[in-house]
Formats: sequence, structure tokens, C-alpha cells
Amino acid sequence: MPWKEFNIVDLRFQFVLDSFQIGGNFTELCAQYGISTQCGYKWKERFIKEGKEGLFDKKKTPKNSPAKIAEETILEIIKIKNHRKFWGAKKILETYKKTFPNRKAPKRSTIERILKNVGLQDTKRKKRPSNSGQRISMPENATRPNHV
Repeated sequence: MPWKEFNIVDLRFQFVLDSFQIGGNFTELCAQYGISTQCGYKWKERFIKEGKEGLFDKKKTPKNSPAKIAEETILEIIKIKNHRKFWGAKKILETYKKTFPNRKAPKRSTIERILKNVGLQDTKRKKRPSNSGQRISMPENATRPNHV
């Protein structure tokens, strides 16, 4: 719905223009547009810094991730896993640390996530021991309360 966003931007632009008029009460102007004064100051400041482009909604995703894993690290982990099909993240991590002592090794959970995303890790659920539906039988019968 891009048409909806353009109407919002036009409304924000009209608000900013109205806020620059001399003699107007900013709090009352914000109340007319149905926004808080904090939001009003935010749109006004964005317009001053960035122009009309600043009135569009910003993406909330971070621009960079400090915990991002390098592609070469991911490829090395996959190589180790392909060499040893039955190894899990714990053994792969130890092998990675021994092979590349000068690099910062990722956490075990990160290696598990990488293997799962690539499709190299089977998520097997542990089976609970099946009960045959019988009660535990005691060789001795109870003859009085709290005997068994």
C-alpha cells in the first residue's frame, strides 16, 4: 500500500510546515494532528536534517550486527562437518579451535544454528522409555496402611 504511506508523509509535511508558523502553540498543534509533542519534535527535527525524505518511516532493523559470523568461518564449519558426518557442534568447535587458533571461534549454539540452517544437522528427539501400560507390581501385598 504505497499510496497510504504517501498520504502519511504529506500529512507529516503539512504538520512540519504548520509548526514553522510564528505564534502557534506547538502542543496544541500536535493535539490537532493527534500526535504527542515528542513525536512532533521528532518529525520537525528529521525534516530539518533530512528534508522531506526524513518524513518517511525508518527501518527498524539494525544496520550492522556485531555477532555476525564471517562467511569463511561458516564455510570452514561446513567443511569440517562434511568430513565427519556424525560429529556434532561440540566436536566441530574443538576441531575449529585447533585448526584456527588465531581466529575467534563462534559459540557452540552458533555452530548448531549454522548446521541446522544448512540442513546438515538432524534434530532427533529423544524417545522416552515406553511403559507397557502395566502398573509396577510389588511381590508383597499390603496388609496394613503404609506397609508397602
